[in-house]
Amino acid sequence: MKKRIWIFMLFLISVITFGCLGTQDVSAATSEAQPAVTYNIVPELSNNQIDKKVGYFDLKVTPNEKLQAKFKINNNDTKTHTYTVMVNRASTDTNGVIVYNEHNVKADSSLKYDIEKLVTYPKSVTVDAKSSTEVVVNINAPKGNFDGVLLGGIFIEQDNQVSKSNAKGVTLKNKYNYVLGLQLRQNTDTVEPNLKLIKAYEDTQNGQISVNALLDNDVPRLEEKVDIKAKITSENDSKNVILQSEKSNMSIAPNSYFTYPINVNTVIGANKDKRLKSGTYMMYLDVKANNGQNIWKLQRKFTITDKQSREINKKTPVKNSHTKSIMTIVETIAAIIVVAGLGVFGITKNIKSKTRYEKHKK
Repeated sequence: MKKRIWIFMLFLISVITFGCLGTQDVSAATSEAQPAVTYNIVPELSNNQIDKKVGYFDLKVTPNEKLQAKFKINNNDTKTHTYTVMVNRASTDTNGVIVYNEHNVKADSSLKYDIEKLVTYPKSVTVDAKSSTEVVVNINAPKGNFDGVLLGGIFIEQDNQVSKSNAKGVTLKNKYNYVLGLQLRQNTDTVEPNLKLIKAYEDTQNGQISVNALLDNDVPRLEEKVDIKAKITSENDSKNVILQSEKSNMSIAPNSYFTYPINVNTVIGANKDKRLKSGTYMMYLDVKANNGQNIWKLQRKFTITDKQSREINKKTPVKNSHTKSIMTIVETIAAIIVVAGLGVFGITKNIKSKTRYEKHKK
């Protein structure tokens, strides 16, 4: 009798649990199949090189000077390949990392000379199998004088890189590329830093809602080892911190904008559906750069209107809590069944004990 009761209970719990779990979305983790890299890049540093210990171009130029940056593409494959070449001005991504893989990114209004417009080069280069080709980037130095640095990168990527499939049949389109830094300067004088907080605003991307600080490095100087402590409060209560964020060891490219996000919600977890109410807020930033040599205390007021809040919620809707409710129900039913089962087991045991007692008494 006892065995049959427990088997029935376990069967019932299993049916309810697996039936409910069947309504959930299941995502499988995949292991990436990495394609082989069959080429490499070798810079040829010239006499104009200021720092000969680095593996990128750090060139001293004079007004209106014409010079060249040369490098070799070594094709180590058994097939002929074609490579895309681009010279891109340095920009800053949301992680505080200097990137060189985007062309014609919007520059700060203070940019005097755009390195992308000072160069000419072949946009496509074909290299035979098991051979090398020299590529020349012609540089026309600015006609006028400038302080600081003009910073960019020479981006090289093999065309038609083969996609790979892993054991589970998932196709992966990983691409490999190389970037050679390209820095132009007329002198090594230090430029005074100047960092501004242009605006604060709420935004959403890939299910992540954030309040963004738009920072502007409006001088031709690379800011390094940038640390930021950020907090958001209501307009009238600076002591009650609603959101906060802290990140260290970032960089900001010369004459570039840097969008620093302060997360409102999380993609998963307890805060995945968190929202800011409509209203007026204050953003406070404590910024240190260059090993703490430069410090800024910045603040900016911003407003989230009802319309903006609706648009954010439309782009990043609150996830359906159906699954969570189902699991709560499952757990409750399972608990009831277990308790009921224990009760039945107790009654059955008591009946058997009583029966044995009556028999013994007789």
